[in-house]
Amino acid sequence: MRKQFASVVLLLFGFLLFGCSTAMDPGDDFNDSDNDDQTILLSDDVPQRKIIYTVDSSFDVENLGQSITTLRSLLNSDEWFDQEVIGSNQAIFRARIKTERLDEFADALNTQFQVRSFSKEGRDISLQYQDKTNRITSIELQITRLQELYESASLSDMIVINQQMSALEVELMRLQGELSVFDSLIDYSEVTIRLYSRYVVTRSPFINRFANGFLDGFSAVGSLLDWIGIAIANLLPFAIVFGPIGYGVYFVRKKYFLPRKLKKKESLKPKE
Repeated sequence: MRKQFASVVLLLFGFLLFGCSTAMDPGDDFNDSDNDDQTILLSDDVPQRKIIYTVDSSFDVENLGQSITTLRSLLNSDEWFDQEVIGSNQAIFRARIKTERLDEFADALNTQFQVRSFSKEGRDISLQYQDKTNRITSIELQITRLQELYESASLSDMIVINQQMSALEVELMRLQGELSVFDSLIDYSEVTIRLYSRYVVTRSPFINRFANGFLDGFSAVGSLLDWIGIAIANLLPFAIVFGPIGYGVYFVRKKYFLPRKLKKKESLKPKE
């Protein structure tokens, strides 16, 4: 009996030694460290790229009205302006352009007008989009499961199930609405276009700044004179109304009150 027990103990001890030697194998340790640094992603888990592009641009133009007409002609029939602000010397447009032809539209702008500034920015919303899609799928599965339970539920359980389904349907509609907004921003990029009317437009930025700065000085002088004229025009009605009244008061005071005051002072002087 003792020999059998000893043989069993020796056998177990041998297995333990073999297991420890295998665990301490340096080759296996190196491979495990490599595996720790690797992240395995399934193809189904990789989100499709969803990017929202925005463009902000400014241009100098000679003829503002003609340039606005040219800008409108660059849009396709399924593209539009979200905002239009047109002044005497500048105009601002916010257009929605198909993302698939955004670069083509930007090249057309740079060709038609003199570029003052141009920037293009992309915002990756792939993870947010995938998260909302997963939540929609999860809610739809929950609603399906609740519908199955509803068929065999008691009256009290039906009330609870209806409440849960109503809450899930509200959340589902909210998530679907957010995805629709994302889809719109992804499919149609937002492009801001500023057109500035300038007297001199050349390919040299220095000449543009120098010549337009000189001419803007004369424009500023004209604006100042215009402001002074408007101020005088605003004050003129007050002068017409209150001017005669003030003069009348002055005339009455000088004609009647001052002589009486002088006579009174002379009468109060002691006689010599």
